[in-house]
Amino acid sequence: MCGRLSSFVEIAVALHQVAGAFFDTTLLMVAQERCNATAAGSQVKRQACVSQFYLYNNLLLGIAPLVFTFTLARLGDQKSRKITICVPLLGYLLFRSLLLWMILFQLPLEAMLATALLNGFSGGFTSFWTGVMAFASDTSSVEERSARLIRIELIYGLAGMIGSVASGHIFVHFTLSRYQGAVLAASSCCLYALSLLYCTLVLKAPHKQTASEQARTPLESDGLLVQGGQDHVAEAAAAAGVEAEQQNSAEDGSQSETVGLLEGTASAPDERSGCTPLSNITVALLFAGGILYDLSVVGGVDVIPMFVLKAPLKWNAVWVGYGNAAGYATFLTSFLGVKVLSRYFKDTSLIVLGMVSFSSGMLIMAYVKWTPLFFIARVVMMFALIPLPMIRSVISKQISDTSYGKVLGLLQIFLTLTGVIASTIFLKIYMLTEDWYPSLCFSMSSVISCLGIIPIIIVERRLSEPSRCSRRWT
Repeated sequence: MCGRLSSFVEIAVALHQVAGAFFDTTLLMVAQERCNATAAGSQVKRQACVSQFYLYNNLLLGIAPLVFTFTLARLGDQKSRKITICVPLLGYLLFRSLLLWMILFQLPLEAMLATALLNGFSGGFTSFWTGVMAFASDTSSVEERSARLIRIELIYGLAGMIGSVASGHIFVHFTLSRYQGAVLAASSCCLYALSLLYCTLVLKAPHKQTASEQARTPLESDGLLVQGGQDHVAEAAAAAGVEAEQQNSAEDGSQSETVGLLEGTASAPDERSGCTPLSNITVALLFAGGILYDLSVVGGVDVIPMFVLKAPLKWNAVWVGYGNAAGYATFLTSFLGVKVLSRYFKDTSLIVLGMVSFSSGMLIMAYVKWTPLFFIARVVMMFALIPLPMIRSVISKQISDTSYGKVLGLLQIFLTLTGVIASTIFLKIYMLTEDWYPSLCFSMSSVISCLGIIPIIIVERRLSEPSRCSRRWT
């Protein structure tokens, strides 16, 4: 039991996400309260105040972590995976606790922008999620990896759903004197502390193989055994000595930090298995599909908190919690979708299914005028969380275990940059169009999600070519 707990990073993810749900609800309601006080009597000004705050807040949360994410990822590859998990958690605990002080001492809302900046300098969610994905890839086999990554997404979503439902009721019914939201903010800090303690004291990073160990076991060091029939095993064993010499000689070469990363890691597993190397173009297409999809998701979802607070929905804290919970329920439906549909469809087909699901839901969201239709749109998005974990899984199967942090970190950096750009553009568009067509952002999100399908279809065609390695992608 203790052995399983030492590799069960899902516990840290759950604690982190419940804490984040508590923090997000508190921040949204406190921001609305402060904006109502500074722009009394004008709904347009109040809405603009909230939108402007979230614009700058999301911008800082997205940009600040980029300075340290790749450095932390490299340290995680070289020393311990726990570095890329524990350092961001420490930043969350230290800097998000400032929300509690802001409530107790009535600090201005702008103080939270400094919190976002400082939290980003510790790596933020970009580094934390990179560490979690790399740790999960390290502690799972190729066959189990897709299920493991989507299971982590499921636990992330379920924890967020529970936290969102509970946060609305805690915010309304539990107050500390006249400081509404203080109990919820304090609870968030306690959960961040528990997550950090678990990662520090219980979680055990997997053993790092040295270069000589990898050379002695070239077929197993990266966890990328070819899933062919048993008639190929003898051939692979006979070629092991030659492959080890090739690998040692290849280590003497030098590569550029970014281009070499994609070229070397994309082709490594297929060279060891004797198959035609996976083209750099295929890896780039996977990146492109993930980036386009993330652009549509972040852009559309970031507008939702402002959209539900004004007419025609006009939600309070309880309904905001229910709305967030409906979004987190997508993690459960996406997990079940992968578990059931992966028996019949390839990973690339599941990616396309998830993109179509999100695009359709956002198209319905563009016509939301009352609360029930909002939840119908959320139901249609039931498979929206499938694409990114599947893309990470496909990429991780093509690289060595000593490159998980760097490659997945590079992908996460691209996704974070995309999120910053999407959040900035979509929130600006929403602020300009909220009076005459507030749903324009949802329509744009739907279209961009459809565009993300194109590179994934090309990837499927390339992987299906007979000249390429016949690896199973399930």
